[in-house]
Amino acid sequence: MANIKDVARYANVSPTTVSHVLNGRGRVAKETRDRVLEVAERLGYTASAHAQQLVTRRSRIIAIQMPDLDVSGRGTALVPKSESEYFLELINGAAAAATDARYALIVVSSGVDASSMRSFGVDGMIIVDPKGSEQFLQGSFADQYPVVTTGEPVVAAARPCFVVDNDHEAAARDMLDHFVAQGCSQPAIIVDTTSRSYIRDIQHAYGEWCNANDVRPAVVAVAEASPNEMGKALSSLRSGPSPADSIYTSSDECAIALLDAAREAGISVPGDLALASAVDSSILRVTNPPVTGVFLHPRDIGARAVESLTDLIARKDPDCQLPPLDSNRTLIPTRLVVRASTAMEANQ
Repeated sequence: MANIKDVARYANVSPTTVSHVLNGRGRVAKETRDRVLEVAERLGYTASAHAQQLVTRRSRIIAIQMPDLDVSGRGTALVPKSESEYFLELINGAAAAATDARYALIVVSSGVDASSMRSFGVDGMIIVDPKGSEQFLQGSFADQYPVVTTGEPVVAAARPCFVVDNDHEAAARDMLDHFVAQGCSQPAIIVDTTSRSYIRDIQHAYGEWCNANDVRPAVVAVAEASPNEMGKALSSLRSGPSPADSIYTSSDECAIALLDAAREAGISVPGDLALASAVDSSILRVTNPPVTGVFLHPRDIGARAVESLTDLIARKDPDCQLPPLDSNRTLIPTRLVVRASTAMEANQ
């Protein structure tokens, strides 16, 4: 059976370099790293996981925590029912990146506390859509463990963390400009009341856009995307001297419920009302009409979060020679996916 010295000899490197490559430590040139990995695979050499943990004091386990979007606040759901496609795709991206980095990924609900994560021996945490009050962003845990969030903490966290996010403000402005290009003049927004930074970003961008374009803001917040709630929201936005002729919703779930409410009210989409969602999903492609959305690249967000976390973990190594970070924030681009629900010009 091959050992680390055999790998070092065939790869023409030192056993220390082999250890650094297989343990993800230090700074090793890509060419050297690839050669070591190729030789190790050819010889069938796999470092003992237990030995690695003893040497590196790492478990090579990272955790990703899902947000609590349940109005009951129980925090027991592993993946939120609302926008489940987005969260599942984010997890898929994170899982693939973790495998590539030779880490195990565990998915935990919002109800898990810091002591549980310590008992699992995790090397770091990813928090999806953080509120800022999570235990992992406070006190001793944040001091000891690297933490990455997808989305900004809604309230300032006790410790700064690395953030992977979309530019939701730019996406909102692009969508509002798209409404205008389709002949709309009174865009409104419907947002849910969950505590997430992207909803705050949408509202901020909408307010600024309205000021710049001399449009009276029209915002309705809904507790849930039910037909009843969306029917009330639609009625409110369509009443008065300047009824909304276009609506941007904070989620695909809200957009679908609003489409049903419009149909019940005899309002044609897109003939009378343009409709778009801040979160794109596969179901928006098959509604009647298909609904315009913003594709957020959730797989890329999950992957980048893992890459950022494993980088932060590596930087805790005393032997780390990585250059200083330029920023503690990474933005993933968005893409406006135009569908029939905003094709108002074609209906005029």
